[in-house]
Amino acid sequence: MKINDICPSLYHLSYFKYVDREHKYPRISYEKSQYAYHIILLEKGTVDISVGGKTIRIEAADALYLLPGDVYRILPCGSDFSLFNLFFDFCDRDNIGDNRYNSCVFMQSFDAKLSLPRVAFEDAAALNKSGIFKNVFEERLRLLLDIKRTDLIRGLYERSVLLSVIANMLSSRQESKPESTVQRILEYIKSNPEKDLSGAALSLLFSYHKNHINKLVKRETGKSLSEYIRYVRIKHAKTLIFEEGVSLSEISMRLGYFDYSHFYKAFYKETGIIPTEYIKVFGFY
Repeated sequence: MKINDICPSLYHLSYFKYVDREHKYPRISYEKSQYAYHIILLEKGTVDISVGGKTIRIEAADALYLLPGDVYRILPCGSDFSLFNLFFDFCDRDNIGDNRYNSCVFMQSFDAKLSLPRVAFEDAAALNKSGIFKNVFEERLRLLLDIKRTDLIRGLYERSVLLSVIANMLSSRQESKPESTVQRILEYIKSNPEKDLSGAALSLLFSYHKNHINKLVKRETGKSLSEYIRYVRIKHAKTLIFEEGVSLSEISMRLGYFDYSHFYKAFYKETGIIPTEYIKVFGFY
């Protein structure tokens, strides 16, 4: 199927508002799935969403695209948020009239055999797998909550909005920077050796779970995240020693080590020689 061939049916659109201080929805973080295709559009706030074994942070204007049967979990980040749920199919199935396509289902009552068949697109590979799309939220979706028209006109309007959302998702993916996520992470680490480079800090900055970042770095460099950070920091330490004449105690502080002893051990592990001996060998100080 090609993207121009789709004639989608929007089964259900709902608006969800989570107010953390009221604890109104204690089951929101339970594992769920859906029988239809599903788009979650985050209107306000920030949430972590776990899908396919990967946890990703999304912010206002982002969209999560889920295939039939995908298992996902919304993890509130301690603040209020609101989102739209769109349940749909790429083929016109207006006459099905089955409520199972209208919402998510908690996993204990989910039957994968009832899921819609997945469509494979020849010219829109991004729609063949679930994923995050950045900055695709359309404010006019709010009109769908209040529109007062006949069923026919409303159905046509909803379908046009769904097509617009899908088009914006694909446009967002196509216009993304050619530089890969892992390259951006590595470049950030190399350019900022004196900043907080913990897994938690990088997770917030790049909207990926720290375990996923570690996996990306390991696959790209052969080093774990902590090993790569140590490599970059010790390389920077050498520059501070030989080009700027910075003392070892100040270097350890600037590079975020707990104390000089911690820096000493990291330097030895990376180079096979202690910092003071390294300085003697290369004739500095």
